[in-house]
Amino acid sequence: MDSSADRPTDDILKKVKKLMALGTSPSEAEAASALEKARVLLARYGLSLADVDARQSEIVEGVLLEKKRLRSWERYLIQVVSQCTFTQALTVQRGDIRQVLIIGREVNARSAAELFAYLHRAILILAREHGKTVDHLDSFRIGAVMRIGERLAAMDGESAREGKTAPDDRQLTVLMTATADRENAAFIGEKYGKTRTKKVGRRVHGDSYDRGLRAGDGISLHKQIRE
Repeated sequence: MDSSADRPTDDILKKVKKLMALGTSPSEAEAASALEKARVLLARYGLSLADVDARQSEIVEGVLLEKKRLRSWERYLIQVVSQCTFTQALTVQRGDIRQVLIIGREVNARSAAELFAYLHRAILILAREHGKTVDHLDSFRIGAVMRIGERLAAMDGESAREGKTAPDDRQLTVLMTATADRENAAFIGEKYGKTRTKKVGRRVHGDSYDRGLRAGDGISLHKQIRE
């Protein structure tokens, strides 16, 4: 007979939720460790992601950025951040201000906001440091953002190839991504109706863009994201 200590409780489900949120961290070691711990807890208590969803399915929206005009590099950065945090971004017009909303489970939306703020500031600082030697700063910033996106994608790919991420962990990540996409789309559809995707153009100055790519290697991706 199972003891009460072995039965799932709200505290256990809350812990799994926090671990799954940490699985979105750009820190490879932290993400892998968190997903493994979440998988072990789910297995120990005979739970599935559906059990976590039943208790933790509230989707929220927060403001990521407010500006009269979004720069192309900012649009790219929004895409990069949303893709690695199980969130979805939506741009709405509020008078003469464009408001970028981040949509997802509360802990994921918070992680996305923190990561975006960190990377946005880091890229602005990097551009200032190179301002005297770069002809086209926006192209430089786009290069930096694209390099950050490549590094994040490479981290996931290398973990899978080298076996650093267990098959069960990868399956959990895929399931989490599919669940998040479904939940976020349902929230947006219910609140905002049909939306359209705007393609971001990428006309850049070659030399400045290449400098940004190289400079993007200097931005740390191991910022710890915690509640």
